[in-house]
Amino acid sequence: MKKYMWLLIVLLITGGCGINGDQEENLLPSEMSAEDLPDVPALQDAFTREFIQSSDPVREGFYPFLSKSNSFTMDFPEDMVISSKAHNIGPDDRSETITFADVDETKEIFVNYNLHYYKGEPNVESSMNRISKSHDRELEFRDIKTDNNSNLSISEYKPDEQFYTVAVFIWNTDGQIDLNVSLRCNDKLNTKKCLEKINSEKELIIEQIKSINILNKNK
Repeated sequence: MKKYMWLLIVLLITGGCGINGDQEENLLPSEMSAEDLPDVPALQDAFTREFIQSSDPVREGFYPFLSKSNSFTMDFPEDMVISSKAHNIGPDDRSETITFADVDETKEIFVNYNLHYYKGEPNVESSMNRISKSHDRELEFRDIKTDNNSNLSISEYKPDEQFYTVAVFIWNTDGQIDLNVSLRCNDKLNTKKCLEKINSEKELIIEQIKSINILNKNK
């Protein structure tokens, strides 16, 4: 009898541990302590981790992101944080504004994202004209293929020797995203080195932008 009681106790203990382990695995980063998360800005910043859906990266250096309006997803860079002051959600989740940037402003290239989401199928030509006006110049967009159900077009220009801008338009039948990505060279870089670093960083940014996907919330 004592033998069976001992086995029962062992099963209860191990079973309970298994349940706790499963519960911990299902926790969102926002429900976890910062000490239990990877030591990267995106997960150590309390506001940013409210958007991150898992403490496991989707690929090296990036974590799964879901907007507060549940309208779009992306691979979020681990070394960036979202500004709580600049974040805004419109009535009925029909719009959302997010600004995120590098934490370390002393990097050779400092990157800043300014994103605006709007619900509803856009008029593509009118939207591109509006984006051009917001940049105070005629932008020439080029299409980029993605692996999701959103269309992607970008236009690039260099406003001066230390800055580079990528204007981004993402859309499908469910909504649109206007995104402005600004790259700024550290003042210590000369013009040639600045251009080299921007070209290298720009390719990484375009790969990240390709992960942004507008969701169909009616499904």
